[in-house]
Amino acid sequence: MKGVLTLRPREHRLAFIAGVLIICWGVVSFVVQPMWDMRHSLQLQVDTQTEKVAALRKSLAHAPAVERDYHAIAAYLETAGDEQTSGLFLGELESMARRAGVQLGLKQRPKKPDEKLSRFEVEIDIEGSQSQTLSFLDALFRVPRLMVIERLRLATVPGKEGALRADLVVQKLTLRK
Repeated sequence: MKGVLTLRPREHRLAFIAGVLIICWGVVSFVVQPMWDMRHSLQLQVDTQTEKVAALRKSLAHAPAVERDYHAIAAYLETAGDEQTSGLFLGELESMARRAGVQLGLKQRPKKPDEKLSRFEVEIDIEGSQSQTLSFLDALFRVPRLMVIERLRLATVPGKEGALRADLVVQKLTLRK
């Protein structure tokens, strides 16, 4: 039997050590390393979830202050329909003009499309005495609504002593539903 390879004891030991090393490499490569990688990814997930929980706790700790701030500005934020909002706003302007005793001219402008806001724009012409006109403007500026005053012009009325004319453009902003 010349074809059978016979190993000497020293070669037998070396083959045994090489076999043990190959088996150890296989165990580390195919068992230990995947488990180590899985442990590492699970630890990252746990850390991420822990950070999220900490952020939520912090947000919940600030909840009373946020609620207080929301109630302070809630009057300014409206989410009513466009037609209803514009009619109420024009009625409010007319009642302020009657209380102030000024002559009021209103001219609606086309609405500007926007994703989050509805912009109802009105050009307002006011004429009255200085105290009446300033009283109307003061009442307008105190309206608890979200508005943008685009333009404001004050001028005296020629030929009338103490009379003022105000011309302004107001945008009433309403949140879209």
